[in-house]
Amino acid sequence: MSKPDWVPVEPNIDAAITRFEFPLDELAAGHVPALVFRNAWSAENCASLIERLVDEELLYDPAQPIPPKFQKQSIPEGYFREGQNAVPSFAWQEQKITGKNRIDIGSSLGYRGSDQDGFFAHAEESNALFGRLFAGHANPIELLYNSLEAYSVNKKVVTAHEPDGRKYGSAIIRAHYGGYTYKPHFDSVRLREKRESYAVHQFEHQFAGVLVLQNSTANGRTAQSIMHQCLWEPEVEPHLKAGTFHEYATENDVASVEVCLEPGDLYFFNTRGIHEVPGVAGDLPRIVLATFIGFSSDHDEIFVWC
Repeated sequence: MSKPDWVPVEPNIDAAITRFEFPLDELAAGHVPALVFRNAWSAENCASLIERLVDEELLYDPAQPIPPKFQKQSIPEGYFREGQNAVPSFAWQEQKITGKNRIDIGSSLGYRGSDQDGFFAHAEESNALFGRLFAGHANPIELLYNSLEAYSVNKKVVTAHEPDGRKYGSAIIRAHYGGYTYKPHFDSVRLREKRESYAVHQFEHQFAGVLVLQNSTANGRTAQSIMHQCLWEPEVEPHLKAGTFHEYATENDVASVEVCLEPGDLYFFNTRGIHEVPGVAGDLPRIVLATFIGFSSDHDEIFVWC
């Protein structure tokens, strides 16, 4: 179910700034599901980057047998770690299905953050990799940061860092093979992962920024995000865990909207809002460049990490 007054703001930054004095404050309040920047990056740039990633064996060609190293690297659906707990948690009841792989190029705080020293060492390596990967090429990380800064109107966007100068990963590339699915969930370093020992915990709001590099398509259907007009509260959590959120949404008249994107489209959304990406097991994986974003109205800087 959708509501006519709760729709993404598109097609570009100017449209958002014309409509709202401070678009990110509207996103923080849940007044809009997403800020969408169509054709932010060219489809040619997207295809060229994916070709480089496969050539450098950072991703694999789905038409070929899966190399063993990628089977070991695959992130299970719904996986994250809470606080300093080395035992994994899951956003919903786990269902392991052969052939569903998520390969990360970058340093995920949700996946690696329970080991702080290990996380920052890995982030340093990831940032060096991106520096080499984009040297002499169009840089999608710069595009995302510059776009976010324009949406913010009056703030500076920087890679998240600790007071001692240690930097988080600047972004992450995620490839979703075999119909990899994100069931209804939310993301929050404060409310879900409880990362009190990290500087990103200071921000009141958390957003995501996602640049679509490649879609997964099957039978004319592509894998697209669905946003629900429901900010996470403790009463919602049992329904997320049990897989009954859709029933909860129907009973409580929760609106939703599908944000359909093509390669080169960039969007920002509030990760406290319940969202999902139903899997589509097409011939090609869904590949995105993604970040998390720390935002508070009274902070001059916006932190970006992955």
